[in-house]
Amino acid sequence: MNPCIIMFISLSVEVIVGLEISAKSCFLMSMGLLGLILRILGLFSNYPRRLLLPYLLRHSLKLPGGPVLLLPDGTVVKVGNPVFLQLEAEATKYARDHTQLPIPRVYDFFTSSDGHKGYLVMQHMPGDMLQRKWRFLSSEQRNSIMAQVRNMIEELRAIPQPEPQGWIGSSSRGAFRDFHIRSNETYGPFPSEAAFNTFRMGCFAKFSYSEEPTTKARLARIGREMPVASDIVFTHGDITRRNLLVEVDDNAKVVGIIDWEQAGWRPAYWEKVKIHFGGGTGSGWFAGGEFEGYEDDIGREVELHLIHGGGSM
Repeated sequence: MNPCIIMFISLSVEVIVGLEISAKSCFLMSMGLLGLILRILGLFSNYPRRLLLPYLLRHSLKLPGGPVLLLPDGTVVKVGNPVFLQLEAEATKYARDHTQLPIPRVYDFFTSSDGHKGYLVMQHMPGDMLQRKWRFLSSEQRNSIMAQVRNMIEELRAIPQPEPQGWIGSSSRGAFRDFHIRSNETYGPFPSEAAFNTFRMGCFAKFSYSEEPTTKARLARIGREMPVASDIVFTHGDITRRNLLVEVDDNAKVVGIIDWEQAGWRPAYWEKVKIHFGGGTGSGWFAGGEFEGYEDDIGREVELHLIHGGGSM
């Protein structure tokens, strides 16, 4: 980068840091000065933001709902496991590129010098977390939101799967993460739904209860009942009220879908299963026929859940 630009950035930071003002005022000031500088320079390179990241993190604001920080340039950054954040970066970009849905733009993804931390920089989306607004909404507003979400899910499912069709994996054809199976690792990809089923049923073999005769017979029956010819569709995998952003006035509109870490190519029933287990159906959230079908699949997953005693593998 041009040395003059680096000097300009450094001088700007010194001016801001030198002001003896409150933390909140400092943040607002940086939004105006340093934020403007970074937004302009960010049109050409991510280097300025990476260079100033330690300062930006110290003067960021924690946003509700997860490990997300609002930076002075108006972007947000998630800091965490680099493997998981790379999955989120890839899936977020893929879904945004292939739909018209309100999905944040990915500006940058990089890792720390030791490779232990990942940094995902994205667009700050408007709106409020639906989880915080839900109890204040009328029945009409709730139904409207669920109808919008259903249509958004259908738009995701309409994305053609890259050939050869039928495989299960991340947006980039690689290993994926899913909290319904195991939350602390990745697995796959799988060439077919049958291979995915074999893996899932194999997860139970490591537990002693799987050898108990009655349980062993139940698991064998469930394994035989698993579908092997489902449509494989693009799936968000975590459609919950905490991952939907809304604007509410007389109407209610979904203006953001976030947290694409678990997204990828899954059997068609998987989204409904994840809504059932991940977000709950309390207070009318997808409790009825707003997302039709897949009752047998949910029943099978509930039985597996009970066999395991709840929780992921």
